[in-house]
Amino acid sequence: MDALGPRVRRALPLVATLAAFLAALEVLRLELHAVSWPALSAAVAATPPWRLGAALLLTALNYAVLAGYDVLAFEYAKKALPLGRIAAAAVLAYAVAHSVGFAMFSGASVRYRFYSRWGVTGAELARVVVSYSLTFWLGLLALGGLSLVAGAGAGAAAIAPPAVGAAIGWALLAAVAAFLAATAIVRAPVRVAGHEWTLPAPGLALRQLIVSTVDWTLAGAVLFVLVPPGHVTFAALIGAYLVAVLAGMVSHVPGGLGVFEGLMVLLLRPWMTSVDLVPALVAYRVIYYLLPFGLALVGLVIDEGRQRRAHLGQAGRWLSGVAGELAPRILAASSFFAGAVLLFSGATPALPGRLAWLDRLLPLGVIEASHFLGSVVGAALIVLAQGLSRRLDAAYYLTAAFVIAGIGASLLKGVDYEEALLLLVVLIALLRMRRAFDRRAAAVDLRFSGAWLAAIVGTLAASWWLGSFAFKHVDYANDLWWRFELRGDASRFLRATVGASMVVLVAAVASLLRPAPHEVDEPTASDLDDAAAAIARDGSTTANLVFLRDKGLLFDPARQAFVMYGVQGRTWVAMGGPVGEASATPGLIRQFVERADAWGAVPVFYEIGPEDMHRYADAGLTFVKLGEEAKVDLATFTIEGGRGSKFRQAVRRLERDGGTFRVVPPEEVPALMPQLRDVSSDWLREKAGAEKGFSLGFFDEAYLARFPVAVVERGGRVQAFCNIWPGAAGGELSLDLMRYASDAPKGVMDALLVHVMLWGRAQGYRSFALGMAPLAGVEPAPVPSIWQRLASLAYKHGERVYAFQGLRAFKQKFDPVWEPRYLAYPGGLQLPKILADVSALIAGGYRQILLK
Repeated sequence: MDALGPRVRRALPLVATLAAFLAALEVLRLELHAVSWPALSAAVAATPPWRLGAALLLTALNYAVLAGYDVLAFEYAKKALPLGRIAAAAVLAYAVAHSVGFAMFSGASVRYRFYSRWGVTGAELARVVVSYSLTFWLGLLALGGLSLVAGAGAGAAAIAPPAVGAAIGWALLAAVAAFLAATAIVRAPVRVAGHEWTLPAPGLALRQLIVSTVDWTLAGAVLFVLVPPGHVTFAALIGAYLVAVLAGMVSHVPGGLGVFEGLMVLLLRPWMTSVDLVPALVAYRVIYYLLPFGLALVGLVIDEGRQRRAHLGQAGRWLSGVAGELAPRILAASSFFAGAVLLFSGATPALPGRLAWLDRLLPLGVIEASHFLGSVVGAALIVLAQGLSRRLDAAYYLTAAFVIAGIGASLLKGVDYEEALLLLVVLIALLRMRRAFDRRAAAVDLRFSGAWLAAIVGTLAASWWLGSFAFKHVDYANDLWWRFELRGDASRFLRATVGASMVVLVAAVASLLRPAPHEVDEPTASDLDDAAAAIARDGSTTANLVFLRDKGLLFDPARQAFVMYGVQGRTWVAMGGPVGEASATPGLIRQFVERADAWGAVPVFYEIGPEDMHRYADAGLTFVKLGEEAKVDLATFTIEGGRGSKFRQAVRRLERDGGTFRVVPPEEVPALMPQLRDVSSDWLREKAGAEKGFSLGFFDEAYLARFPVAVVERGGRVQAFCNIWPGAAGGELSLDLMRYASDAPKGVMDALLVHVMLWGRAQGYRSFALGMAPLAGVEPAPVPSIWQRLASLAYKHGERVYAFQGLRAFKQKFDPVWEPRYLAYPGGLQLPKILADVSALIAGGYRQILLK
């Protein structure tokens, strides 16, 4: 039940989104019962050109005003950029965000592509995002409040009584007024979600309100000029428009598709019928959403080509990496959209004139087959879009092949050159951005997140709804499935829907038949050989934990670097960062995060150093400090003189007790294994605990036999031992298991450590890693987070539970340099659960924690 709970909680928002979309389709079905497809098509086609021209002009003006959001945001962030650059990036960002949805995140991704190139830092970009998001809400609240107070949104009575609507309106206006007053009164930084923000100056806040109000007014005006005149006032329409847009945003359906249209039909029912309104909504969707999105895609492709020519040095390669972060998501959305267009085209009648012309050139069988193929291609594209977003090369090649097939099918099934042109644009974008798809896959790695499944199901449902609406005048009969005739659009729709559904069903079944996400495959001998080669290139000692074979391995495409990770519940924990070729680090971090996300899991990197923190931040992760690791400089380590007296005493005490030290080479370790096992078993009994794992070694004969083992012997018997992790020659040396018998000489571990360090110095190693001191160095910040408070309290007062200070004091006597170690995770309120899962992973499960 515990495992089921989080899954249900994760699924609820997606189910709600899908339910909202399906409910909107049902509302439209009920409202359009008196409208036929021919009448709707004729009404859209009969829209006067002057209305279309006015809508286009207002749309262009609206997007120009939207650029003002970013202009004001840069003023707030105190960052200067040329006005033309800000406007261009902002317009592209809004064009993408309006259609893709999740405007704050999708728009921020597009902005990051351009603004980072022009010297905007991550902190400055965060301020820009906060500012334009605030501007967005100011106008919405103000205009919505005015509309409700004035009673202009009378249609909203279907949702709430007028008195309630007026009260809400006054509350919205009061919120805006309170914010404007706060900008004049509160000048100290305000802490929100763990970050400090300064309110904008009063003048800037007032301009934000004006720009946002003008933006919303223009957006509503685009729809108003498309509506037949004399039916509804602009005040009434804008009130309904704001409610419908807000509902579309809350539903999380991309672009509010269906939800926006359904609510507009309901809210404007007092003024006009669906027969009059729906054609205007269709034209509005095309002009305000689809046309800017298509132009934005073309603009991004052109910019990508220009950047490729500019990539002449290291800076160029960096920009290419930034562009590569965005390209898969844009192309995934474009592929999904193109697939939806093919499905919707297959669900609607072909244009009679084009079909008759095609009939004179081609046999009926070609037309029928092309229509079926077009819908199958559409289904394949919405399925493959998930693979594109994850940068799979197999998904890239299959998508390109299906797009080419879709171009041919569009032309042969009804001379639908508009669809063919759209697919051609997607194909060109694919070809220009080939390098972004660098993750090799023997076949398409079918693993759908809940969001992708909801989108696919919603698209199929919309296609079925559209076909049912278009052919509701056709009487259903069994032989309808098998009618093959030029005007048999309904028959072609039924067959194509079955074909598209089969494609999705096969993909879903293939996904469901894959192993469960918590099952991590044990590395093969070949995997360990490749890992050993990567460790040799990296020089890391902690990476030798891979030979415990208790973690899964994720390699880069060239198998020159890897991430080792374990799974506890829905938490995927990478032990350290990527190991191996440094150039593979950014890709492997991204690959691990994307793979975990595709399984609906939480990606975590445990005990990473500060050197690559910007790589993890680029992948959307945040950090908490876990403690510090002790590193001893072997070049200065000595047992001579006053500084080394404490170490010299430990060595001499061992000699007086009859103990001797030696390092056993790997090939001789198997012969000594029975004695090592006896010592280990004795140590475990005395410590009253069980073996741990993941970030700590455990007694395993195959594992120990890979490394030199340092032993302390007395009377011919091993009394203490540790396995040595040798890094690259002249680099770092470390150890893992340190165990001693209950009758071992006093202070044997101190002496063992001193001997190993002296041995390492003699072998030419520069440093010795003593391991972590948990929670060490986690000091309260001026404005500490909850984690910092708890960690600091645990370090200071938790000595009875875990010897935090004692462990640090033990390692401090070797005069180490302390290096910070962090945990990287996606942020939010899930840190306690993540830390619990990491602890369970190390202990061998929650049961082992409870039994201790």
